[in-house]
Amino acid sequence: MRVLLAPLAALLVLAAGCAGEEQPADLPLGRQLSVKATSTPSVHLFAEPVVAWLDVIIDSDHLDPARVRPQTRFLPYDVKAVVRKREERGRFTHLRYEYTLRCLRIACIPEILPSSAGKAESGRGERRSVNLPAARVLYDDPKGETRLLRSARWPTLVSVSRINASDVPRFGFVFKTSVTPLPEPGYRVSPTLLGAGLLAGSLALLALPAGLVVGWLRRRRPPPPVVEEPRLAPLERALRLVEWARASEDGGERRQALEVLAVELDAAENTQLAKAARALAWSPASPSPEAAARLVETVSETDGRP
Repeated sequence: MRVLLAPLAALLVLAAGCAGEEQPADLPLGRQLSVKATSTPSVHLFAEPVVAWLDVIIDSDHLDPARVRPQTRFLPYDVKAVVRKREERGRFTHLRYEYTLRCLRIACIPEILPSSAGKAESGRGERRSVNLPAARVLYDDPKGETRLLRSARWPTLVSVSRINASDVPRFGFVFKTSVTPLPEPGYRVSPTLLGAGLLAGSLALLALPAGLVVGWLRRRRPPPPVVEEPRLAPLERALRLVEWARASEDGGERRQALEVLAVELDAAENTQLAKAARALAWSPASPSPEAAARLVETVSETDGRP
């Protein structure tokens, strides 16, 4: 087994050397890691995407792949996407980090070339080389320390201008300016009228849902409490019936009311007042309102008790 692993380790070290690695600090666990940094295309137009790969091969018997992490900086390029892949090859773990880069900064524009004719006649070059900061592979030690395992240099990137010599006039400058004011802008529809119409339309669209919400809130409102009048005792109802019948011109209604009062007095075992009420009710002459009032007053004073 060791005979087979020795050539493989030699190939890993050789691949790391071809990628332009820097030697790290001495590791207590030994040198069991290989790092390679590549990118394509190496020459690209301004703002054209560039793909960079960082390949890390780890000996899992000596290093925990979960504790290995890259530290990269790509300025002046911006990272648009990152893809991480992991592949197990026996005792070795292959981690690949794929970065999609784009440079839209002024640092990727070719520099201005000086001219003996002066600043007015100077121009920019056709390309600019960018050396990215080296990628570093760190290890989070179980003791809480962070160690540098390896670092690898990225290939030099060359940003080429999208403007060539044929795009620039031979004499003069293509961009000119003047102090002549621009004409006033014209509109098919007045902005004020259009804004007012849009506002009115939005309010009309809100009217229906607002009405539905108001109706829903009204339906959820609890009904007003019903105040129940206290129930009167039978004798009290009979007294009020006699008082009501006093105002009636029909003597027959007073007779009926006095008879009801006599029945309730009988129920209260007040025989004397019951006889008086019945005698008044069926007197030959129609019972007068005054006589009925006196009887009601007498019954109220005694509360119907004998």
